[in-house]
Amino acid sequence: MADEMNNQNAEHQGAGETVNPTMAIPAPPSQVSQQKNEILMPSHREESDNSNEQSLNASDDNALNTKASTEATAKSAANISSRDRGSDEYLATHPRVSAVASSIVFAVLGLVASAAVFYAGVWTLPGQRFDSWMWSDMSRLFPSIESLAPSLFTDSRWIIVASVVMIALALLVAVVRKRFYTFALTVVFIIAAFVSSYGLKRVLPRPVLDAYIPDPANSAPSGHTALATIASVCLVLCVPRVLRAICAVWAVIFTTSVGIMVIYDNWHRPTDSIMAILLVVSLGLLAMAFTRASGMDEVGTRKSSVSIQITASVLIVAGACAIGYGSYVLAQIYPVVQYRPDALSLYGVYATIALIAGFSSFMFGLLLAMRQATAAPLTRFGLLGKPPAPPRA
Repeated sequence: MADEMNNQNAEHQGAGETVNPTMAIPAPPSQVSQQKNEILMPSHREESDNSNEQSLNASDDNALNTKASTEATAKSAANISSRDRGSDEYLATHPRVSAVASSIVFAVLGLVASAAVFYAGVWTLPGQRFDSWMWSDMSRLFPSIESLAPSLFTDSRWIIVASVVMIALALLVAVVRKRFYTFALTVVFIIAAFVSSYGLKRVLPRPVLDAYIPDPANSAPSGHTALATIASVCLVLCVPRVLRAICAVWAVIFTTSVGIMVIYDNWHRPTDSIMAILLVVSLGLLAMAFTRASGMDEVGTRKSSVSIQITASVLIVAGACAIGYGSYVLAQIYPVVQYRPDALSLYGVYATIALIAGFSSFMFGLLLAMRQATAAPLTRFGLLGKPPAPPRA
């Protein structure tokens, strides 16, 4: 075998060809496989590196997606919590939606009633005649009332001084109690009430329906009654819970007395006093709808008030009864109001007093109830205080 191979090499050399022994002998299969693996190994490494890199990127993406999902869930939960208007967190700084809606509805109804009273007393002939009748007959039928009543209710200067003192006291109470939101809200209410009452008196027309009716100039709403009502509303707005019922009762007494005495002293007509009460208290009810944060009682001190419940109920019911009585008497004498019969003058005065006192009582009863509802919505914390910590083992 060796001789043959040597002979072949000799032949090739003789022919001028050079033979490489290493190329002539084929490599073993194991060596070929190793060479292939060495050639393919870099590509496998690259694929492995790419696979690892993609896996890391995917895990990073999953982590980012998980974080974004968590943040979105937290934001969604926060939005749901903010929309949950019955939660303790919401009621700590906001009144219940039902209390806000009720305040707005009562305010609108009061403003509509004020406009209706003005129309009935000023723009109808029977209304003008009744106003003029009571304007002239109240002092004639009760000549000694002014001497018996305190000057606080009969003297213009004392009425103004008392009203200003009440307003200043209410604002001072708000500052001392650190109810700065209530202070600002009360100031806005005072400005709105003054502008409304004194502005309307100067712009509202009064038609001359009967040439024999004296003083055809418009006098509605009554400025003194409006001032007394503004001061009374400020007290109910600013005082703490324990004084609200007392201030509401005083508000009815003060406002009713001033509203009657301005008629007795021939300053105003019955329509003027009633319109002023309805207008100002309605604006006070509207202010209740904007109660927020420091304008409310502190959480942990809120609780139902028996005095407010009883007082508000009595004022509303008594006011409704007085309004009903006055309206009934007024309906009976309306057909003969142009004749001013002396036999019915006294009943007309009674009806006037009943209507003024009735509207004052009814409106301040509503104001007291809505102030309690907007300032102290009963939450779990507010009703029972913060829950006690569980005992430690």
